[in-house]
Amino acid sequence: MRKLVIVESPTKARTIERYLGKGFKVLSSFGHVRDLPERELAVDIEKDFEPKIVVTNKKSITELKKAAQSAETVYLATDNDREGEAIAFDLYEVLNQKGKQKYLRVVFNEITKKVIQEAIDHPTEIDTKMVDAQRARRILDRLMGYLISPLLSKALSGSKYEGLSAGRVQSVALKIICDRELEIQAFIPQEYWEIFTQLMNGSEFAAELSRFKGKKPEVPSRDEAERIKNELEKISKSSGFVVEEVKEEESTRSPSPPFITSSLQQIASSMIKFSPKKTMQIAQQLYEGIELESGHEGLITYMRTDSLRISDEARKELREYVLESFGTKYLSTEDRIFKNKKAAQDAHEAIRPTAIKRSPDSIKQFLSADQNKLYKLIWERFTATQMTDALYAKRTVSIKAGDYLLVAKGSKQLFDGFAKVWKLPPLKDEGVEIPDLKAGAVLKLNEVKLDQKFTEPTKRLSEASLVKELEEKSIGRPSTYASIVSTIQDRGYVEKIKTTLRPTLLGFIVADFLKDFFPLTVEEGFTAMMEEELDKISSGEMTRTQVLNDFYQPFAKRLTQVESELQQKGGDLFQIMSDVKCPTCGSPMEIRFWKGNAFFGCPKYPDCKTTINFPDELVYKYHNKRVEADVQLKAHQGEREAMAQEAPKKICPKCGAPMNLREGKFGRFYGCSKYPDCKTTLPVTMGVPCPKCGRDLVERFAKKKRKPFWGCSGFPDCNFAVDDEPVKLCTECEEGVMVKKANEEGLICSNKNCGHREGVEEQTPVAAEAES
Repeated sequence: MRKLVIVESPTKARTIERYLGKGFKVLSSFGHVRDLPERELAVDIEKDFEPKIVVTNKKSITELKKAAQSAETVYLATDNDREGEAIAFDLYEVLNQKGKQKYLRVVFNEITKKVIQEAIDHPTEIDTKMVDAQRARRILDRLMGYLISPLLSKALSGSKYEGLSAGRVQSVALKIICDRELEIQAFIPQEYWEIFTQLMNGSEFAAELSRFKGKKPEVPSRDEAERIKNELEKISKSSGFVVEEVKEEESTRSPSPPFITSSLQQIASSMIKFSPKKTMQIAQQLYEGIELESGHEGLITYMRTDSLRISDEARKELREYVLESFGTKYLSTEDRIFKNKKAAQDAHEAIRPTAIKRSPDSIKQFLSADQNKLYKLIWERFTATQMTDALYAKRTVSIKAGDYLLVAKGSKQLFDGFAKVWKLPPLKDEGVEIPDLKAGAVLKLNEVKLDQKFTEPTKRLSEASLVKELEEKSIGRPSTYASIVSTIQDRGYVEKIKTTLRPTLLGFIVADFLKDFFPLTVEEGFTAMMEEELDKISSGEMTRTQVLNDFYQPFAKRLTQVESELQQKGGDLFQIMSDVKCPTCGSPMEIRFWKGNAFFGCPKYPDCKTTINFPDELVYKYHNKRVEADVQLKAHQGEREAMAQEAPKKICPKCGAPMNLREGKFGRFYGCSKYPDCKTTLPVTMGVPCPKCGRDLVERFAKKKRKPFWGCSGFPDCNFAVDDEPVKLCTECEEGVMVKKANEEGLICSNKNCGHREGVEEQTPVAAEAES
């Protein structure tokens, strides 16, 4: 072996080795080979923040060292970004034994034979400034996470709880979600009314009240709406409804730019229901290569990018394809060239197919269902970029009725253009038929309709809209969006309710702790500035030491202050109070955490040791470090007592005494009524047999997810389990159980291959695009 190429992943290695052929051996490093050790700070602050970096993948390094010793040239072909540059640098430092080998850096943005060969023919050097930027980011994250997290744990639980952490970027994302939820909680709906008229001139059409004496009318109540209705009915019998103006015009809709990382995550979330994490996992597979009839082929360009740039060659190939496949009328008259609004790392292109003629249908048989969905999305989005606009005819009719002005609008598509490939959601007034009218025409009033409405709060963020928010605020980078979104959920700070993100109680509290004691960590402008300074390290405008010093000096001062205050005041430094009264001494109880579970604790501990479990499903309001849940808790306790009375009676198998249905930190269970003399417990059975083995399904509690699930009582011999409450066996497949999902109507089979539903009408999904 004369030439060795090292990449990050085995899949990427297989694809590239096929392109390079004889004389080359391509091996994988399996990701990073060095990192900061896990259980220590590993940063020498006094020595200009020198990191202690250790080999983390010894097996891989041993194999690579052996291969490198027998090679003349070693090509470091890791990803073309900060992380990839750092991996290349680490490989060079670990493998270079001052032997005869020559080490070269090669970069590329797509894995095709032509591009790989060009990269090998034109090697470059490791960009140490990019390596410094990666190291600075890693050190910043370690300093904040390692130094703040223990204080957070101590303040919330009185001891170190490893599940709590404060990350440099995740904390800002958490604050954004918490702020949105508080805004929703504080929102007070305002009533208003919309007024429509059904008018007639040959055919009936609707017109909406738009103006009164030139101003937008305010209709806050039914009385006001009825008054206007009566006036309009009187006008129809006197001066009448007269067409004031008919405006006919054409409008266009243009294709969106090709995908960048953030827009791909947003659209994949809204149109094919992929989480950002899943989107990036599938995109990575498409980039690294899929086994086609012709062999292993990389199907898309690099998927971590914020650049809208498309190479001249790729654009030329696309325009030729559009002309050949759709004809002249579908090809845009000029090349569409998209430019970034903000500065982007232009070393990359936008995300596009590596071969435009490789249509989704032509390779569908080689892709998994998820791979096909994402590839189709990328292919269609890119193809649309060089197609003509969609053309619409719009008709707007202004109608005068005394001092009132009403407007009717309708539109229809004249030419689909790029929408032939990229399906568009319809316009609000698309398909609305407005008859041919002329100015001066008098219209007959058939009916006045009143529609009561209420103002609505800002919507909760979805995973897609959170990514959009992070991008707009310059928080994070293309390579980090997906991990930010998944980390705040994995930590238990945020939960996904259907498609939206809602902070958990723990999330609210962590955000408030950081706002109170480390405000810069959740300051959007500060986090964006840090990202900008990391970019400046990459460009050589700042040094790593300079950036770390600027951050650490004020941070260390604040850290010392908080440590001192915590030492003096202990748990009193940061308290989350509630409106729940201690049933023993009457004191307002506070919220505490133990091993990830919240509970109400008496603030007079240890004099009063009363605690109350905080049920996962308890509805509460959180504001200003205070939880309001007293009414809801009493209602919940009442429901549980009623359920306990109605629950099937069980006899203790040990002592024969009756057993009571109880609720603890880890869910419901039956406990012996002679406790503490008899500590026997039994799980709650559901009356539904396991579809795999026929034994009972029982209620259990998932500590990591902090919520109940239902599993076979025969575990570990049988591992059948479902996340939603089982009701009965599925009669269609007999391999799943019908479950009741939270916030959804009816029952659905737990077997994904079945999909049988009961008690809910089937609905056809409508794809709605989230604009990037």
